Amino acid sequence: MPERGKLYGIGVGPGAPELLTLKAARILQEVAVVFVPRGDKGEQSLALHVISPLLRPGQELREVTFPMTRQRRKLEAAWREAARTVAAVLDAGRDAAFVTLGDSTLYSTCFYLGEALRAMRPELEVEVVPGVTSFSAAAALLNRPLACGREGLAVVPATKGRAFLRQVLAAFENVVILKAGPVLEELRDLLAEAGRLEEAAYVCRAGMPGQVLEENLAVAGELPEDYFSLILVRGCSKTDF
Repeated sequence: MPERGKLYGIGVGPGAPELLTLKAARILQEVAVVFVPRGDKGEQSLALHVISPLLRPGQELREVTFPMTRQRRKLEAAWREAARTVAAVLDAGRDAAFVTLGDSTLYSTCFYLGEALRAMRPELEVEVVPGVTSFSAAAALLNRPLACGREGLAVVPATKGRAFLRQVLAAFENVVILKAGPVLEELRDLLAEAGRLEEAAYVCRAGMPGQVLEENLAVAGELPEDYFSLILVRGCSKTDF
């Protein structure tokens, strides 16, 4: 029986191929199989766009489909099916990579797959390779820090709801609101209510085709309500560089 392969869960960054880490690039060029997640609506994988320049001619590429749903039962079934597919590759002694946008430790499909794989086959080895987050890339594009000195920083999804976000905006000098696009107008109202609209910047598709940067939501016009978007709220010192 061949020695079992290893799975690498790789964060490929926010969308610009140049922001892929050296370690991620090396592993992607070394593994036998690269697994790429995609939704069940037929959308092109953005992670595949990032890694395509690195893939070897003839390198095996497999797409893994995950349903775009919040129904836990359907998601868990998809994770288990993906884990079985990955396990078969590792059992054949082949190393594999599973790629995900951004950082593999932050709201990532990578960990759901890893948990399903460990539950099914705990002897299989999984290594997580971090990537550049969307909000780090967004802050760099805006030439502003995420936080300085003793300031606090909160990173929250827009889906947490108005009451929770109101508390966060009151408690933290600096706030990142992820997945902001679909509820952008609600967030504008909330930021205005909190007196922080002028401190808020909107970034859509950081590092990707179609990138949008708006430094001040208080004076911004109509903006794309895109899933791959975030709001950066920068309080206190306003240090830019």
